[in-house]
Amino acid sequence: MESNELFEGLQIMSPEELNKAVATESGEEGTSAGSESTEEPASLFAPVITETGEGAGENKVSNSTKGDSTEGLTKNEAVYKALMKELVTSGVLTVEEVEKLDELPGTLDTIKDLVSKTVETGVKQNQENWKKSLDSTKKRFLEIEDAFDATDQAILMAQRLEFFDSVKAEDVQSDVNLQKQIYFELLKSKNFSDQDAIEAINDAEQMNKLQEKSLKAIPELRKQANDVVEGARLEKETKTKAEIEAQTKMFDSLVQNIESRDAFIDGLNLNKIAKEKLKANIMTPVHKDPESGTEYNSLMYKQKRNPVEFEMLINYYDTIGLFNLDKEGKFKPDISKLKNVAKTAAINELDKVIAAEEQRGVGRNTSVETSQKTEGLLSMLENAFSKK
Repeated sequence: MESNELFEGLQIMSPEELNKAVATESGEEGTSAGSESTEEPASLFAPVITETGEGAGENKVSNSTKGDSTEGLTKNEAVYKALMKELVTSGVLTVEEVEKLDELPGTLDTIKDLVSKTVETGVKQNQENWKKSLDSTKKRFLEIEDAFDATDQAILMAQRLEFFDSVKAEDVQSDVNLQKQIYFELLKSKNFSDQDAIEAINDAEQMNKLQEKSLKAIPELRKQANDVVEGARLEKETKTKAEIEAQTKMFDSLVQNIESRDAFIDGLNLNKIAKEKLKANIMTPVHKDPESGTEYNSLMYKQKRNPVEFEMLINYYDTIGLFNLDKEGKFKPDISKLKNVAKTAAINELDKVIAAEEQRGVGRNTSVETSQKTEGLLSMLENAFSKK
């Protein structure tokens, strides 16, 4: 074979033609001939889906930015945290220490908690604004009303305190009638009669000491008014404490009484299950008043639901003997009327049985056997009710 046959079909290409051919070949491998790729390159920071293990199904946020507060968080946590910051920044939510916002967990419960606190703060702020809008006497009344059971007394003491706190020396010095009124109040607080107090005021006026005495009386009258408020508050607290102790003692006595009782009604003995049910009925609340917060057990709630009919039933039960008292003042329920009702019902039922037996005849049961059965049943009923 000649050497020229070895290179038959080969074409010698220039450098420019060679580069062009290489570029064309590379394009055919990446895409279809005659078309260009339209796909964008994969982002280096695209979310990565965890398929197994803890956090499966949650998108992890990239830690591309060093120091970012969302570093290492799930996508949901990052969204909640971003929402929290936006709501706080826009003033929708309030946080006492904004710098600690990043420390809060990024959850829906956190946002709910912030909403609740924001509403509570708003209510308190509205209350404070409302109090600021009141005049000084009304503010003083709100401060001391809890010390008194009677509202009128609280209003009177609020007026006195506000007067003695706000009266100025120049007002007293320029008003003789005001001097007399203040000094009269002091004398009355020292158990002066009206006549003796008037004579003392006249003497002070004649001696040109009325102004001095009235100015000296103001701090003493102010202290007396404050002492009255504090004394009333202490008395009310003591009274409330005594009432709570009395209620606790009565309740404990009630529970002990239940435990020690064998029966409340003769013939109806209390076993352990009956005692536990009775105590549960007394101690277990079944309703809470949404306004006052008072809790009611079953009997109290029924009385609250229908007080008129409850009162009628109690009086009816009393008329038939369920609340009878013995000579020692202990309850001795008389259920004889209820027994009579039960006995009548049993006799009526017995009449039906006897009538049915008579209709059946003596084919299956003799009349003698029927009579014996009837007599025996009647004797049993009589004995049972006589023991009651």
